[in-house]
Amino acid sequence: MQGLLIANKNQGSREQLASLFNASDYQVTTVDAVANALEGIINKDIQVVVIDGHYDEQNIVKLIPLLKKCNRNISIILVSDEMPIEMERRIRKEGIFYHALKTVGEDNGEEIRQVVSYAFKKYAENTAIKANKKHKAKAMFPVKSALSTIAMIMMFVSPAFAVDTTQTYNSGILVLLLIGFCALLIVAQLVPAVLVLVGMTKAAVQRTSPRAQKSSSK
Repeated sequence: MQGLLIANKNQGSREQLASLFNASDYQVTTVDAVANALEGIINKDIQVVVIDGHYDEQNIVKLIPLLKKCNRNISIILVSDEMPIEMERRIRKEGIFYHALKTVGEDNGEEIRQVVSYAFKKYAENTAIKANKKHKAKAMFPVKSALSTIAMIMMFVSPAFAVDTTQTYNSGILVLLLIGFCALLIVAQLVPAVLVLVGMTKAAVQRTSPRAQKSSSK
């Protein structure tokens, strides 16, 4: 579920802004202060926050990093009057997603709708990227483990080979046994990694195929 939080001290303004998303599938929550919805932000039930109205600029600068600590991927949209350039630079540096100037009319409402839609899209993309990185890290772990195991075996077995170099025949058999054992270790540890990568590839193909069908139909 896509969770949208609208924060405005004025109840009428909150309801008016929330009405822009009546036709959407968003789970819209309205509050007079962002602090009243921190639980939803921490639990990631809320992915996009719209801060509307007149707030102290210094408090906004402090609020943004706090929200980012609750959910690093959260998108924060600020709707306000013009502010000093230095202040705007500071809020952008803290990680605000978008700053919309407060205007009167339908144009402002359409701008907010588009920005919110794009914010949800970017949130999903960032979340998917981080999930893929975790899967790849898990997939590479067996490979590193296998290499470490081989290195440990070679470290302990090599001195044994060096004890008597005249026993070529016996050493050759030991080498073959060692190679076979290492091969079994590698196969046993790489199979899960390969299965994970295959699953990720199939998921990527399934996501891209509907887009290709839509573009071809156009």
